[in-house]
Amino acid sequence: MSFYDIFGHDRQIEIMQKALSQKRVGHAYLFSGIASIGKKALAMEFTRACNCEKMSAAPDGCGQCLSCRKIGQNIHPDFFLIRPEGQFIRINAVREIQQQMTFKPLEASRRVFIVDDADKMNEQAANALLKTLEEPSAANILILITSRPYALPATILSRCLHMRFNPLALDIVVKILTEKMNIERQKAHLLAALSGGSVKRALDMDDNEIISFRAEVLSLVAALTKSEPFGMISFASFLNQDKNKIKLALEIIGSYFHDTLVYKETGKERMLINQDKLSLIDAAARRLSGGQILRNIDLVEEAARNIERNSNKLLTLETMAFKLNY
Repeated sequence: MSFYDIFGHDRQIEIMQKALSQKRVGHAYLFSGIASIGKKALAMEFTRACNCEKMSAAPDGCGQCLSCRKIGQNIHPDFFLIRPEGQFIRINAVREIQQQMTFKPLEASRRVFIVDDADKMNEQAANALLKTLEEPSAANILILITSRPYALPATILSRCLHMRFNPLALDIVVKILTEKMNIERQKAHLLAALSGGSVKRALDMDDNEIISFRAEVLSLVAALTKSEPFGMISFASFLNQDKNKIKLALEIIGSYFHDTLVYKETGKERMLINQDKLSLIDAAARRLSGGQILRNIDLVEEAARNIERNSNKLLTLETMAFKLNY
């Protein structure tokens, strides 16, 4: 693997390669962004590039030398990957970092510590890590990875070079799913559109239960009419499941109305997320005005925000169902 195998983060790669070229690598980095968009992959590749025995003119790990292979297998004596034990990263893990930093690297020019899910450090661990950041060592690099940077103490944030990772673009997720996971293109497009830019989330949704759930949600939405208020109550009751399932359902409904608007304005099937539901989308596009569709999109987004704030789920869903234009 190399930097060029990482999709969607060209700016971050450029920064890391420039630091390597100029020999100005920082002692502490914070990689933040939603889960499964390539933060850890880039941290691993940076670790290889820092210690590659066959460094090329364009800084990158060769993937073939003994150092690169050991890092890839997590058996390099100067590479440490720290993960939560249970719900937390405990102080013992940070103490191990501190202990290792007192010695010179055994084989590499730089010892690298990657702390995955760094926001899960308990208070004692975070305080101990802060002391380590206050006394940096040129031979040690610390990379914190998190999807919740706001959960880390400000004192830690201020001592790290913060690199923010945006969700992957839809075409990048499609490319990964089709080329690396061998998922059929139309299905990959659907999963990518519902993933929010996260490959892991796309893969988590790649099962028959979720595909069936999407079909059921869209069928129920398409069947709703203002003249059947009990149908809307039943629809809201159907959606009233666990929080994650509600969020997925609202994303599916949002994608349906997004497609309806796109198809109404362009008539282009290839631009749709739910291309396999063209007949439902075409009927809705003929039935609703552009203003009504935009209002529906706003209502779905508002419901999603209220669910995230832990509002009453059933009431939120019933309110949305009664306000939607059909």
